[in-house]
Amino acid sequence: MQKVKFLALLKKLTHQELEVFHKYLKRYHPREKIALQVFEYLIKFYPNFEPKEKLQLEYAYQKIFKTDFDTDDYAQKKMLNTVADLYKWLKHFLIVSKTEQDPKLQQAIWLNILLDRGLKGEFSRKATAFYQQTQSSAFTTPADALPNWMASYFYRECLTWDKPLIHANIIEQCTETMASCWEILRLKMACEMSLVKKVTDHAPVQQTVQPTDFKQIGQSILRNVYEALLQLIDSGDGLHFASLESLLIQHGQEIETQELRWIIRCAYSFTSHQSRHNEDVIQYERMHRLNKIGLTHGVFLQDSQLPSSAFGNFVTVACLSKDFEWAAGFIRDYNHIVIETDRPKAILLAQAIVAFETENFRAALQLLEPLRFEALLDIIRSKFLLLRSYYELRADDDTLLNTCASFESLLRRSPKTEVVRAMLPFVLILKRLVVRKSSKRLILDCIEKAPMLYSKKWLLAKTVHYKTR
Repeated sequence: MQKVKFLALLKKLTHQELEVFHKYLKRYHPREKIALQVFEYLIKFYPNFEPKEKLQLEYAYQKIFKTDFDTDDYAQKKMLNTVADLYKWLKHFLIVSKTEQDPKLQQAIWLNILLDRGLKGEFSRKATAFYQQTQSSAFTTPADALPNWMASYFYRECLTWDKPLIHANIIEQCTETMASCWEILRLKMACEMSLVKKVTDHAPVQQTVQPTDFKQIGQSILRNVYEALLQLIDSGDGLHFASLESLLIQHGQEIETQELRWIIRCAYSFTSHQSRHNEDVIQYERMHRLNKIGLTHGVFLQDSQLPSSAFGNFVTVACLSKDFEWAAGFIRDYNHIVIETDRPKAILLAQAIVAFETENFRAALQLLEPLRFEALLDIIRSKFLLLRSYYELRADDDTLLNTCASFESLLRRSPKTEVVRAMLPFVLILKRLVVRKSSKRLILDCIEKAPMLYSKKWLLAKTVHYKTR
C-alpha cells in the first residue's frame, strides 16, 4: 500500500489535522466500519509509515480482519476500494478545511453560487464588498492574484447588468486590475523561463514588455521584485542585483515566506551558475548577501530547522567571499538550528571549510578524515575538501588517486544535477595533474573548455608549475 494516493496524502497531514480527520470520519461516516478499521490500522504507523512490510496489502488485511488474505476472493478489491473511499473523503475534508480557513475563497465560491442562481441583488452587494476588500489588501504571493482577479471579475459582471454605460470607467478599472493580476503571474513565469534558458545555455529569452502601472502597494512590491529579478537574470548587471537586494531588505517581510524562498533561490541559482563560469568574488559576495537576507526571514528553514547542506553552504559562500569572521560567528551562533541528528557532523564540516579556506589544510584533514555523511551534498562537499587538502599537503599519489576514484564513482552514479556536472570535470582534471602524463597544454584546454567547473582558478594555479613525468 506504500504507493496508494491515500497514504501519500496522509503523510502530509499534521498531527492536529490527523486527529480532526479521524473525528470527521466518525461523525460523517459512522457506518463505514471497514473504512474506520483500515484507517485506524494505518495511522499507527504515522508519520513515517514504517516498516513497509506491515503496510503490505496481505499483511494489513490479515491484521485488520483476522482473516487469511488468500482465502477471501474479494480481499484485494475490498482493501483497494476502501482506501479509494478514504482518499475521496480526505480530499473532501481538506477542501472544506481550506475553504473554512480562507475567507476570500469562501466569498469567491459564494459569489459563483449567487451568480449561477441568478440572485442579482445579493450578488451585486456581495460582489461590490468583495471588490472593495481586495483592492485594499496587499499581495504577499502571486496566489493572492487569484481572489483579486475573481473579485474584479464578479464586480465587473454586476456592473454590466446595471447601466454599463454609466459604469464604463469602473468596468475599465476592473479590467485593468485583472490584467495586473495576470502580469504578476506572467513576470514570475518569465523569471523561471529565463533562468532555465540561462543555465541550460539556450538562446536568451525575449525581453518582457512594460507592464501596466500598479496602483495597489502589494501588487507594486511583487511587480518590482519580479522585474528586478528578471532583469538580473537577463543581464547579470550589478545595478539590477542591487535593486533586487534593496527591495528584499525593505519589503521581504511583506512577501509570503514560501514566495520569498522562491525569489531568493531563483536569484541564488542564477548567481551560483554565474560563479561556476567566472569565479569572480563579486558573485560569491552576492550569494552571501542573498544568504543573509534569507537567514533574516527564515526562508531556508524546514520545520524551524536548517538542513546540514544549507548550513555548510552558508559557511562555504561566506568563506569564498572572504567573510571569515561572519562564517565563524555563524557556526557558533546558528548551529543549534541544524537538524539535531545531523548537527555534530555539520559543525565539523563547517569548521573544516573555514580551515581549508584559511589555508589550514592539516586541520581540515583532521576534521574530515573520520567523518562519513549521509546527504549527497554533504558527501560531495566533504570529498571536494578532502581531495584538495590532500593535494595541497602533497599526499602520496595512491592516496590522491584512490580518493579521485571513489569520488568519480560517486559522481557518475549520482543524478546529473548542475553541482555534479560541475564537479566531475574537476575530479578528472585533478587526476591528470596527479598522474602527470598529459601535456600542460592539454590540461589547460580541459580547464578552459569545461562548460561548468568548480575551483577553476585553483586548478589553473596548480597547473602553473606542472611538469610531466
